[in-house]
Amino acid sequence: MLKISISSPAIVLASLLFARACSAQNIAPARDWTTWGYDQERTGWNRGETSLSKSNVSRMRLLWNTRLSTPAKGIVLSTLTAPLVAEGVSTPQGPKNLLFLLGADDTMFALEADTGKVFWQKTFANPATPTWAATWLCSNTVNDTPVIDKQKRIIFLITSDGRLRALNLSDGTDRMKPAGMVEPFARAWSLNLIDNVVYTTSGRGCGQFPATKGAKAPVVPGSVSAMDVSNLDDPKLTRFYTSGTKYSGPWGRGGVTRGPNGTVITQTADGFYDPAAGDFGETVLKLAPKATRLLDSFTPSNWQSLNTQDLDLGSASSDVFVFQNRTLIAVAGKEGFLYLLDAADLGGRPNHSSPLYKSPQLGNDAAEGKNPGEGVWGSITSYETPDGKRFLYVPMWGPPSKNAPQFPSSGGAAPHGSIMAFQVIAQSDKVSLLPQWISPDMIVPDPPVVANGVLFAIQTGEQTIQSPDFVHGTQDEINHNPLSAKYRSTPVNNLVLFAFDAETGKQLYSSEKIIPDWVHFSEPVVALGKVFVVSHDAHVYAFGLK
Repeated sequence: MLKISISSPAIVLASLLFARACSAQNIAPARDWTTWGYDQERTGWNRGETSLSKSNVSRMRLLWNTRLSTPAKGIVLSTLTAPLVAEGVSTPQGPKNLLFLLGADDTMFALEADTGKVFWQKTFANPATPTWAATWLCSNTVNDTPVIDKQKRIIFLITSDGRLRALNLSDGTDRMKPAGMVEPFARAWSLNLIDNVVYTTSGRGCGQFPATKGAKAPVVPGSVSAMDVSNLDDPKLTRFYTSGTKYSGPWGRGGVTRGPNGTVITQTADGFYDPAAGDFGETVLKLAPKATRLLDSFTPSNWQSLNTQDLDLGSASSDVFVFQNRTLIAVAGKEGFLYLLDAADLGGRPNHSSPLYKSPQLGNDAAEGKNPGEGVWGSITSYETPDGKRFLYVPMWGPPSKNAPQFPSSGGAAPHGSIMAFQVIAQSDKVSLLPQWISPDMIVPDPPVVANGVLFAIQTGEQTIQSPDFVHGTQDEINHNPLSAKYRSTPVNNLVLFAFDAETGKQLYSSEKIIPDWVHFSEPVVALGKVFVVSHDAHVYAFGLK
């Protein structure tokens, strides 16, 4: 009989690897919600939430609502960022479940998730003075949903002065000297924390470089910024510019999405596609860790048409998920098509314009710039059922396209917007999407989220027409007209929270008229047995089982 010594290096190494694998398998998924879209891949699927279910969500009630001190202004469409939730934060009063939100007035709020009581808040002064007049597109206010590092007990956020801050979860004390990450008053989007690097994107030409005396300040180009925070005493910034102008900036709500091996994925807005000149309009970018260089890209072959018709590919953030041992990226924009890309080869070579799959047109037949407030906005959500079915959920603004496929289950006509559900399938190594269900009419939905087989979605109620007929002039003059901001901030309807069976689309709950106000660019958050929603008038609502 062959005898092997237990002290053999190979056996010891194998034992350690086996123990590590077993330990990883035994780690329960997080029940809280520490980043936009729940995870680094922006799936919107809380794998750890088990309290709310298809059998009890119909009994959900409003548990509390709190009005925060941030003033609501017509020109500022996003009064509060989407919520974040941290479970069991160690405080002098004992472990607390805390809810975090960043206000447009640079105030960071920590609320007790069980009661809505403000546990601590901290406001940051901005010494910079805007040199450009604010518009509803560039409001000179913060916009970034922060990100939480549970292990280090830190919440990272960017204030309107462009600085990245690190605060202690329990009391808001500084854990790091503020470090410049984007330009003052830039439109920075949701932060993502990947391998001790904090990422954000900025676009729309918002933000201001300091101007030399007597000269006009240069326009801030779109970028992906990465701050290495592995050493809080010496954070280091790297940046990838997506253009040399204000165009082609990334502005999807989720910021960047984690790809394989720590790479980052983002989508860009209208602008020219000229890689030799460093312009990446209407493009999905795959960047190396820390955004140091471009690794791969996908640009639709009709990018010029998208560009001239204001059909930004960057209106939604991508979703990265594993399907049958392949990492896929779900991508969509205002044009109303849904793409699936292979993360190992985004668009094929040499043209980088061949997706793995392209759906029929799902929405926005009124393209050609007639209504830029249609198509897919926000981000795409993915969910895997216990028996291994992979679903994708698309928030569609406006009615379904006349070319959209038939859905086996439908909630009826949806002239203002809907959630569309698809199953990802593979046949003969070809990946495609199978329509499953479409929700009832929703007056422009935000990205939905999934927990325990239930899909939660909100009707925002917001006005999407960007150029009202009674305001005339160039597009820049229209954007700066106060009447435009007032029109954009006057809701069409109220915010409504829905719950659906994630597989069948059966409606399980509606908050109806409980919330009187509306919201812009947010998402519902489900964690610790509750669903948290914010509104434009700075209210925070918590729904759950009494």
